[in-house]
Amino acid sequence: MNPNQDPASAIERVWRYHDVTKHRLEAYARGPAYLDWDSQPDPFRRWHDAPCHPLPLVDDGTPVPFAALYADTQPMSVVDERSLAHMLELAFGLSAWKRLGPDRWALRCNPSSGNLHPTEVYLILWRSVSPDLGSGLYHYAPYDHALERRATLPTVVAETLAARHSASFGAVGLSSIVWREAWKYGARALRYCQLDVGHAVASLRYAAGVLGWTASVDAQVADDTAAHVLGLQRGDDLRGAETEIAELLIVLGDQDVTPPDWAALAGALCDWRGVASRLGEQHVEWHEIDAVLPALTKPVTAARRRVHAVPEREADVPDGPRDAAALIRSRRSAQRMDGASRLDLTAFCRMLKRTLPQSLPVSSLAVDTAVHLLLFVHAVEGLEPGLYVLVRDDAALPALQATLRPQGGTWQREAVCDVPLYRLLAPCDVRHAAAHLSCHQAIAGKGVFAVAMLAEFLPVLQRDGAWAWKRLHWEAGAIGQVLYLEAEAQGLRGTGIGCFFDDEVHAVLGLPDTTRPEWQVVYHFTVGGAVDDARLATEPAYAHLAAQGRVRGAAT
Repeated sequence: MNPNQDPASAIERVWRYHDVTKHRLEAYARGPAYLDWDSQPDPFRRWHDAPCHPLPLVDDGTPVPFAALYADTQPMSVVDERSLAHMLELAFGLSAWKRLGPDRWALRCNPSSGNLHPTEVYLILWRSVSPDLGSGLYHYAPYDHALERRATLPTVVAETLAARHSASFGAVGLSSIVWREAWKYGARALRYCQLDVGHAVASLRYAAGVLGWTASVDAQVADDTAAHVLGLQRGDDLRGAETEIAELLIVLGDQDVTPPDWAALAGALCDWRGVASRLGEQHVEWHEIDAVLPALTKPVTAARRRVHAVPEREADVPDGPRDAAALIRSRRSAQRMDGASRLDLTAFCRMLKRTLPQSLPVSSLAVDTAVHLLLFVHAVEGLEPGLYVLVRDDAALPALQATLRPQGGTWQREAVCDVPLYRLLAPCDVRHAAAHLSCHQAIAGKGVFAVAMLAEFLPVLQRDGAWAWKRLHWEAGAIGQVLYLEAEAQGLRGTGIGCFFDDEVHAVLGLPDTTRPEWQVVYHFTVGGAVDDARLATEPAYAHLAAQGRVRGAAT
């Protein structure tokens, strides 16, 4: 938040943005009149003149069962170039290329609204991992699977940090280039940028788990400090290029890592290299976004973590054939659902349990729980179709019961799952409602279930500050990433849905129509059996690097 802006004014500005960017039955949020494909932003930023170090394409080695990631018992891998490369690829690297006629586009392990990828990734090392990867700040370039060195951390500073923080070796920083989303989605784009950040955090936590590492968001650091750590305040380095907004810093290492003194680290970075590439020649300003960004700047905040990660007991983790790395690379967003697939009740309950705040990877966000799941159940064996709610924090139950009053509704605890799942309506077909509320998209009604993520809105902003609007979307995005990979583990597919009629969802829930709502829907999702598009050809993720002699498993 701007220090010259009082908290109430900042919250008012954030609410105004959220309200004006709602989709409504009578009109969608303001967006471009048409898509100028010639001006589509480049999805790959490069830092020209920054020393570039190619990373190895690592064989997955001994398979790590996906389900075992939740037990968090994987032995810690040695921190070296190969392990870092493996983590970065599984978290943020390319997973495949798709081709349709003359058009070709990349898919990544971390999903993005419209496959536009506003999220940029930085690696901060305070432990040297090789002669070529010393302590310093790097930008991850997913197209080339390479690290571009932006700055150096002097040896004496790095050694001091390593001694003080022996459980960690570095951090990942995330930033957003809002224009990538605004090009297609206009005023609503900032919502999607924040959802993508949440997906990215969870994607990193899964990838780190494959290596036996943890990844924990520092929930206290101020945005201005994060921007200095990532070099995003260096105007000359970004001259003429699209702005990047610092989002958060995530510490990597063993359990119970503690963040360093970020301001001291930022001040010590030296030998800055690189100028940001420009992603396009034409830009459109969206005043709704420009007006709200100052109110969303996060100050230093006190730690507010009530929930700690509780790994699943190994005895409770079912054995499964799916290798984690292979599953992560296979994640796709469904474009159509078959309307016929079904999901086993045990798998459904396990999927819901893994979205709870104490489960990995959601616990990596280090925030109080504020998002709950409204479930449109279509085809779960052993559970009648209808409208349900998963209360992700028991403390929120009284407020939710007092607020959610759908017409003809009731609150009935379901005993079939060992999670706080409640039926809101008598058994009924909710396929049409799910599709209607998701901007008339049939995909929401033809899966096995759909989700509307409901966030505690005004109370969180009043308690934590206007910036917390972003973290509500991070929490929703992280939950979405769990649903993506859990769907893949069941032979199904997921799809994040950013288009929904906000207030229509609220009306279905019986939420009061007020100008200061306590609850707001922030994200939709659907899971089901995907129908693949036979017109699309799939190509390997990094075949274009073979000409450089860079093939998977080659020695470096």
